[in-house]
Amino acid sequence: MLKKIIATLFTKGFVALINLAILLISSRELGGEVRGQVSLLILNIAIIQAINEIYTGYALVHFIPKFSLEKLYRNGFLFTVFCSLLCFLFFFGLSFMSQKQWAQQLKDQLVHIVILSFIMILYSFHNVIILAKERIRLYNFLIFFQPAMLLLVLSIQIFVFNTYTIMSFISSLYISYSLSLGISIFGIYVIFKCNDVKTILFNQSLIIKNGFHNQLANLSHMLSNRFNFYLISSNALVGVFSTATSLIESVLIISSSASTIILTHVANRKDDVNHVRITYLLSKICFILSALIVLIVLFIPSTFFIYVLGHDYALAKSIMLALSPGILCISFSTIISHYFSAIGNQRLIAIANFSGLFTTIVSSYFLISKYQIFGACYATVLSYLVASLVLTGMFMKENKLSFLSLFKFKNDLGFLKFLK
Repeated sequence: MLKKIIATLFTKGFVALINLAILLISSRELGGEVRGQVSLLILNIAIIQAINEIYTGYALVHFIPKFSLEKLYRNGFLFTVFCSLLCFLFFFGLSFMSQKQWAQQLKDQLVHIVILSFIMILYSFHNVIILAKERIRLYNFLIFFQPAMLLLVLSIQIFVFNTYTIMSFISSLYISYSLSLGISIFGIYVIFKCNDVKTILFNQSLIIKNGFHNQLANLSHMLSNRFNFYLISSNALVGVFSTATSLIESVLIISSSASTIILTHVANRKDDVNHVRITYLLSKICFILSALIVLIVLFIPSTFFIYVLGHDYALAKSIMLALSPGILCISFSTIISHYFSAIGNQRLIAIANFSGLFTTIVSSYFLISKYQIFGACYATVLSYLVASLVLTGMFMKENKLSFLSLFKFKNDLGFLKFLK
């Protein structure tokens, strides 16, 4: 298991470096104002994706080997078209309900948001099928190719054509995702052509029920932080906050790599006692390693972030440190979340993440009005703390673990052999 975790960490780390380069270039060259517009654009698209992935998301992997692939794909495509149109009408109405800056931006970019959402959702849907059919090489290539093309096209837009507006980012999204979608269409064609399993089994209500719990959890987790984008007073501050958030969230690559292995390990084995111990141990290890990275950030001078990101980001380090307690909570509970996902208990994850989102909604207005951008940090930390406490509490209660077991490592160290 340890080798798989390291291999996954390496792969995700390489893609993370590409995403970091995209973040740095867009932040430094486009400035805080445009970076804020980009962050709101991506958030609006992500909300549409999260809703659509009730049917087309990674929860579908469980059903693809069992149900008719033709019916799954046809219904998934129709669901994507319907969801895109519905979200267009919703966002169109929402853009007229507020006079704030984000509402005007939503109105100006609505067509791009809907078209890009459709392309990105269909591309992601294809990736789900490709992964479920164990075309791992193609899946890994697509996961790498899309951000690499985005980085390449964005760099050409900025450094060759000197385009420093949000359209440089939007056009880069169009090109990178359209090319990736084209490759994925070819992959899907090959899968259908070689598909020898002609099952007629199909249960749409089961797919939607499972996907609903999964996406409620994902959407709640995403909005626990990103909801604050709509409340921060200007695009420039949104740009600074979103950039600092993305940088400190890179710490979570440790727990996300380990959690992927936990998901497959628990789902394919029946040794419940060892599952619990491995999950608990990896949660502690990820927390400690993440804390060490945060400690390194503490000793990096603020001038470094200003030099790398630009003068608009003088508060980047302070925001990262303010968010770090919440990130450490998530680094611990992410492993537990994937444990519950592996045993098919999406409902508990949804309850925990929705508790975090509720905390954000209740606290954000007051904290942001009083402490401005740092109020958004405090609301996010509270949200992550509540979600992590609920998830960890349910895990400990279900497996009869005491509070003191959180601080005991002696028995855990002897269990390391199961990670080999």
